[in-house]
Amino acid sequence: MIVSELTYPDGYQTEVMHVQADQSIGKIFMFHGMLEHHERYIEFAHFMANNGYDVFVCDLRGAGTSAHDQNTYGHLAPETGFQQLVDDAQYLINQHEDERPTYLLGHSFGSLLARRLGQVMGHALSGVIVVAPPPHPGVAGEIGHRLIATAMNRKGATHQSKFFERLLFGRYNLKFLPARTDSDWLSSVPDEVDSYIEDPNCGGLPSLGFLHEVTRASLDVTTSARIHEHPKSLPVLFVAGVDDPVTHDGEGLNGIIQKYRKADIELTVVTYDSARHEILREAHREQVWLDILAWMKQIKTH
Repeated sequence: MIVSELTYPDGYQTEVMHVQADQSIGKIFMFHGMLEHHERYIEFAHFMANNGYDVFVCDLRGAGTSAHDQNTYGHLAPETGFQQLVDDAQYLINQHEDERPTYLLGHSFGSLLARRLGQVMGHALSGVIVVAPPPHPGVAGEIGHRLIATAMNRKGATHQSKFFERLLFGRYNLKFLPARTDSDWLSSVPDEVDSYIEDPNCGGLPSLGFLHEVTRASLDVTTSARIHEHPKSLPVLFVAGVDDPVTHDGEGLNGIIQKYRKADIELTVVTYDSARHEILREAHREQVWLDILAWMKQIKTH
């Protein structure tokens, strides 16, 4: 495993983990979720590398140790922050361009990034894996986005608001009450929940700018218009836990599946009973990994 520092054209620095396969048959770029970091994907990355895929995982802008060092942890610039993540990802992918098939995998907020990349550079890709996908948040999401924008205009983009963090994410734990922690919705495995809580590079209060970009991306990337930008020839795999409150929020998983099918995009959906949000770290994670691998192997010949 190689961990290197990548500097983007604007000077922002991040860490990139590269897990190399002995005999590579493809590349997979992974994008983590909100307020977590690349090191949480080491176990899965090694599994994929052992099965022939070079894996690249970087800390997204505003996440991980690099963000702490640059005083940007949990913050994205309003209006431009999500597009900056798209530009960053394209820059990373282009650094490793070659003839091998290229796959993208995004978890949660990272899945919005992976889906957007599929829409803007899909003809250069072989497959997109969408893990624990936020669907379109509906009217509630639109109202929340407007409220965040109003608060941001008054208090500034870097202001951290416990109220809005609770408004957007606090309800996710409700179905698991009485809960052991505020983060039980992440996984049915207590040790995994504790690992997240105890990790200094996970969690914390995001800025209003960050929340603005999360809600804006959720509203934009999941629209029918955006989904129709995705090439019909680019296969997509949706992987989700049946008990994941994020995936079933807003219009829900079924709503976004219908949009992809109406757009005539080749779509495979796999769901797992008793699994919560962090499906790659759930009790039956190895089955999830095997299913992702099997899907990649079967589309490789298309």
